[in-house]
Amino acid sequence: MLWGISCTTEPQENSTDEGFPVQVRLPAEPDNLNPLITTSLYSRIVHENIFLPLMQFNFESLKLEPVLVKSAPTITSISDGPYAGGMALTYELRENARWDNGDPVTTDDVLFSLKAMFNPLVKSGAFRAYLDMIRDMKIDTDNPRKFTIYTNEQYILTEPAVSNITILPRYNYDSSGLMNDIALDQLTNPKKAEDWANTDANIQEFASQFNDVKFGREIDNIIGNGPYRLTGWDSGQKLTLERKENWWGDEVKDISALDAYPQNLVFQIIGDQNTTIAALKDLSIDVASQLDAKDYTDLLQNELLKENYNFHNPLTLQLYYIGINNKSPKLEDKRVRRALAHIIDVDDIIESLYFGLGQRTVGPFNPRKEYYDTSLTPIDYNIEKAKSLLKEAGWEDTNGNGIVDKMIGGELTEMELTYLTTPTSKFSRNLGLILEDNAPKAGIKVIIEAKEFRSLIEDLKKREYELNGGAMGQQPIPDDPKQHWHTSSDTPNGSNRVGFGNAVTDSLIDQIRVTMDETKRNELYKEFQQIVYDEQPMIFLFSPQERILINKKFDAKPSVMSPGFQPSHFKLNQDN
Repeated sequence: MLWGISCTTEPQENSTDEGFPVQVRLPAEPDNLNPLITTSLYSRIVHENIFLPLMQFNFESLKLEPVLVKSAPTITSISDGPYAGGMALTYELRENARWDNGDPVTTDDVLFSLKAMFNPLVKSGAFRAYLDMIRDMKIDTDNPRKFTIYTNEQYILTEPAVSNITILPRYNYDSSGLMNDIALDQLTNPKKAEDWANTDANIQEFASQFNDVKFGREIDNIIGNGPYRLTGWDSGQKLTLERKENWWGDEVKDISALDAYPQNLVFQIIGDQNTTIAALKDLSIDVASQLDAKDYTDLLQNELLKENYNFHNPLTLQLYYIGINNKSPKLEDKRVRRALAHIIDVDDIIESLYFGLGQRTVGPFNPRKEYYDTSLTPIDYNIEKAKSLLKEAGWEDTNGNGIVDKMIGGELTEMELTYLTTPTSKFSRNLGLILEDNAPKAGIKVIIEAKEFRSLIEDLKKREYELNGGAMGQQPIPDDPKQHWHTSSDTPNGSNRVGFGNAVTDSLIDQIRVTMDETKRNELYKEFQQIVYDEQPMIFLFSPQERILINKKFDAKPSVMSPGFQPSHFKLNQDN
């Protein structure tokens, strides 16, 4: 991968009559642009301009807005039948919603998208974890634009989860009709789906085609219903999106999610912070986020940038952490994991590496959530306590080399741990250096290994790692811990990459997901947090404030939603 780019561009016209581009810095290259497969933030930043869901979160109000549908669903409780105790959500598609070829978005497309997601061989496990309450969908016989989705349980996120499903065109992603005769209510039955995965040739062939790179990276096969189409992808350099000439969203009023003002969105892949700063100073990019905290504070003193850019640092819904492979023989004991937490001075990291732009956290939920457990004491920086915990867990320096060791599987094993990071993340690298420097004080050796982003993700999926610096995105809705913390998500394509969980925590997560009473649900959240705190499956660090620069020629607002801006909403200021 080539991380750098040229910092010079041709002069750009700013006339609204001729259209205008927005040059966006993208910190890493998307793995693919198939929205039902990728879980990468960098992919979402791009593909959310190409594909639309039924409803979408407003970047300012953080409330759901109807996008492909006319309004929020009508929701009724199901009192009898096979889905008794569940919910029925009825939507109606907009008449003017269109695909790139001009065909209307239909209820058949909605049904196909659900079938694709629930195909057990499609790599969409991270999304299925949020939607496993869905059982079936029926199209209204009197109104072909109207449909109802049925669930078999009450679920705290039923409306936002179902409404936020991205819809794909059946004509493009299943041109052979392989899924036509596969019933959705069978795919949503785990036992039947498993049987079909092993025996049904159509399910197998469809998954093979759908998972293929052609639907994730080939321009002609990335077909959406959003305001932009992909017109160029120079690997390692940039992705270019062009606004459709007859964008159907222009016909819809007062739905901000459908607003699209720039003629082109150019996502320049710039992983290196120094190259990013050079591009900002050269005015060759219009917006950049995820800037290193020190760079951001230094740039505040740069007269050229202050003259040309607005600086924003909204609070984010992210959580920074050090991931720990709980399945590693060295790290399976919670006392070892807590010892690692004691060798990290989080308060100092916030000040020294993030220049105060962060709020400390002790668990998996954002500190601003009302159910965040403030009674849990942040784990202090305490080398002696770390040594004591390691000794309790049977780790002592028996050969006098300064590194604690233990017999594992009949072999003397040193407490030597590899910390994975990417070469482009200055914060993650510096965090690793602090860990590397502090660890020997407790008899631990840490080795930093930098890997390109996609290679690192593959290691995490295969659980071929010990420690890694990471970030977890969250939403302005009640947390569903299933995706990151349930044992059913501890799969290669699942997001429980630390390998945490047991019957007790799974039960708590399952209860949280169906407890509609907010007070009772908050009690369950706190009980879950206490167990996570005791087990320390990862080292929780802090929730950061975003660091964003946006060219002053644009009328643009920041948001707490990642990545902190929405380039399709940028307008030219009147004096440009």
